[in-house]
Amino acid sequence: MEKMRSLIQAFPAQLKHAWGIAQSSPIDFNGWTPANALILGMGGSGISGAIASKMLSDTSPVPIIANNDYTVPAWTGNATLVVACSYSGNTEETLAALDAAVKAGARVVAITSGGKLGVLCDAHGWPSVRIPGGEPPRSQFGFAFTSVMHVLHAAGLAPEAIYGAFGSAADHLTANQANCIERAEALADLVEGKQVLLYSDAAQEGLAIRWRQQLNENAKLLCSHHVFPEMNHNELVGWETADEGHVVLMIQTPEDHKRTRIRMEVCMEIFQQQGADVVVVEGDGGDAVLRFFDLVHVGDWLSLLLAERAGVDPVDIKNIDHLKNALAQIP
Repeated sequence: MEKMRSLIQAFPAQLKHAWGIAQSSPIDFNGWTPANALILGMGGSGISGAIASKMLSDTSPVPIIANNDYTVPAWTGNATLVVACSYSGNTEETLAALDAAVKAGARVVAITSGGKLGVLCDAHGWPSVRIPGGEPPRSQFGFAFTSVMHVLHAAGLAPEAIYGAFGSAADHLTANQANCIERAEALADLVEGKQVLLYSDAAQEGLAIRWRQQLNENAKLLCSHHVFPEMNHNELVGWETADEGHVVLMIQTPEDHKRTRIRMEVCMEIFQQQGADVVVVEGDGGDAVLRFFDLVHVGDWLSLLLAERAGVDPVDIKNIDHLKNALAQIP
């Protein structure tokens, strides 16, 4: 219990450390501009790609795609920037996808603490951002995401206005941590013992996924996420069978599309008519990046508090360990 609590509490310090590592890890593309970018990664490492692709969709001059699989798209080629993100450096799917990308001629940058990926970087001379290892990958999101954005910024795909805000995120969270914990405690009171459904604008799907992953791994909870407006064309009908055992966490930001916000308001009435509790979750901060990190931190605390209340070890991932052990027996 105490280990994960200490790791979450140290998230602001981790962000400061991550920013320092990024600034001391120059990535020089010598004027090369990719035609597209593919971010390889799974779980706690892969979430950075999912968030970056959404966060930069309105500003990047080329597509940025998160890749969470053994394979890469057929369009991967010598004009593709591949960012291989594996905290341990040994993630099976990421290494397989990386091998396919290299064979396709892609240009590689890696983010890792070492492992097989670190060895490959040294052997091939790939540029990399090396981050501290030895902790649960999901607890090291600050290192992974800051590093991903650092690489994308170096490639001209992340504007300074967004990337530069990462430098002040640590101080913002340090000053605001007590408030984050207070909001997480209020949310824990409302969702404990219920089926959690996470919703957001499509642009914030990466954030909703992060919350779901943390609730899955830390609190050992099954929950779901979906996005507006897409859920209006399918999942909304399923709400006819919902009841008071469900609770909705509606993530909202000032950046939400105005028509999407109207959809949210109408749908929240539907959810409440079915007996579900509905809670609007908003970030605190002066810009989109600060609000984003604020919401990440609130979600992390929520997952920890629910784990503590349920008496489960937030570090333990015995089902994943069992799966890895089974896979290790099969060539």
